[in-house]
Amino acid sequence: MSDHTPLKFSEFVDLILARLYELEREASPGVLLDLNGIAQELTIKVPPQWVFDAGKVLESRGWAQVVFTFGGGCHARLTGEGRLYVEDQGRTGIIQRYHAAPAQFVSVSGVGNQVIVGSTTAAVSQAIAIEQERAPAFHVLRQLKEMLRQDAVLTGPERDDLLTDVEMIEQQLRKREPNRAVLAALLEPLSRVASIAGFVADLVRLFNP
Repeated sequence: MSDHTPLKFSEFVDLILARLYELEREASPGVLLDLNGIAQELTIKVPPQWVFDAGKVLESRGWAQVVFTFGGGCHARLTGEGRLYVEDQGRTGIIQRYHAAPAQFVSVSGVGNQVIVGSTTAAVSQAIAIEQERAPAFHVLRQLKEMLRQDAVLTGPERDDLLTDVEMIEQQLRKREPNRAVLAALLEPLSRVASIAGFVADLVRLFNP
C-alpha cells in the first residue's frame, strides 16, 4: 500500500485488530500489546490521536480489553469477540487484503519486537490491577455513557460536555489514589441528568462503600 494512499480510520481499526490477532500468538498468554508500537509498524502513518481513539473503539465494542496509561500509553489484548471479528475478516475488506500481502501494510523489519517487549512494563501491570479492582465502577460508566449517547433531550454540546466529564472520571479511576474532590465535582452535573441519575447514584455508592 502506498504511503500516499489515505487510510480510513475504520481500516486502521481493522488493521490494529488483525495485528493483535497475530501478535498474541507470539506473546505470553494474557499479555497486553502496545497499540502505539503496532501503529508505528504500519507503512502508512496515521495521526497519533488515532491510536487512543482506536483503543476506545476496541473497548466500547467489546473487541479488546484496553488499558490506557499516563503519557499516552495504550495497551490491549483481544477478547473472544475480537478474535471472531478478525476471523470473519472484519467489515472494511482491509484485513483480507492485509493477509494477502502483509508487506504492503506492515514494515517487516523487527516486526512485533517493540510491541511485545513494551507491554510488560510495571506501569501497565499496575494499570491492569487498578482496572480489575474497579471493574464494577468502569462497567457503570460504560452504561452511563451509552445512556448519554441515546438521551434525545440533550443538545449536542450538552452531551459532549457530559461525556468529557465521564472521560475525566475514568482518568481519575485509573489513578491509584483518585482525587475525591474532583470526582465529586464531576459527578454533580451528571447527577442532574434524569436519564443517568440512577447510574450516578450507583457510582457514589461504589466510591463510598
